[in-house]
Amino acid sequence: MLGAVFGLSFAFVFGAGSVVSRRGVLRAGGSYIANISILTGPVFFLVVCVIIGEIFRMGQFPWISYVFFAISGVIHFAFGRTFSYKALELIGATRTNVVTNLSTIVTIILAVAFLRELFTPVIALGIALSLAAPILLGVKGQTAARTDQTGPSPKGKDVDRHSLYLGLLYGLGAAVFWGSSPLFVKMGIESGGSSIAGNLTAFTAASLAISPSFLSRNNRAELFAPDWKSLRLALMSGLSSNVAQMLRFLALAYGSVITVSMAQRTIPIWTLLLAFIFNRKLENFGFWVLLGNALLLIGTALVMVEQLTG
Repeated sequence: MLGAVFGLSFAFVFGAGSVVSRRGVLRAGGSYIANISILTGPVFFLVVCVIIGEIFRMGQFPWISYVFFAISGVIHFAFGRTFSYKALELIGATRTNVVTNLSTIVTIILAVAFLRELFTPVIALGIALSLAAPILLGVKGQTAARTDQTGPSPKGKDVDRHSLYLGLLYGLGAAVFWGSSPLFVKMGIESGGSSIAGNLTAFTAASLAISPSFLSRNNRAELFAPDWKSLRLALMSGLSSNVAQMLRFLALAYGSVITVSMAQRTIPIWTLLLAFIFNRKLENFGFWVLLGNALLLIGTALVMVEQLTG
């Protein structure tokens, strides 16, 4: 029960973060928002560890748990988040969520293969519906010619076919990385690690992984060039992401990988709702986008019911 509650809480906060991040990538670019949000992680979780006294236990956990948490951080944040923010920049949050939520399929396949968790025909049907969503969006999604994009339409709202495919490809990459990381989080917790200390370890590892990129003069210039409003959006994106990830780790500590992943599949609901309220002029709410999100939700409902009744 707690796993599902924390998973749903994560989904809401993550959806809110997507709305903030969408504004950020339009102003400062996906790489900048991704880097700042990752670098805020160690600071945020160090403060949390100090407040709750977890910092005094950091050396008491088995070394293998730190290895699992570090791997999850590099996979989820250094790679997955960078890919997802680039997709947000290219095709917007409503389209991006259709493909990044395929991460659950990756998680389920890996959980069944390595953790021997439940897999039934109903879950298979839910996966099939979920797979249909990005395929329909890629084949049927409305696009504009590149010559038609000289107007005031925000980047990622009305896209040409090339940008759509590229954005979907980045989103697919994020889905693979995000779908793999929960298994390492679960293994880190089951090896005797702590969820809060695990977050600190994961973000620290991810920050170290992206640090070589700042050796490039262009990347350093990009990091320090944006104005205060861009930095504020990046920090807000990082804060929402940090809170979401804390909830994700807690969810995995109290629930199975598949159950938590299914609770997280409500992300499209929160993203659509919050994007419609706050980013209506920045996002695409066309028929195929809404249908793709609907198929994701139906697939999610099937799997969640199967998990609750199985």
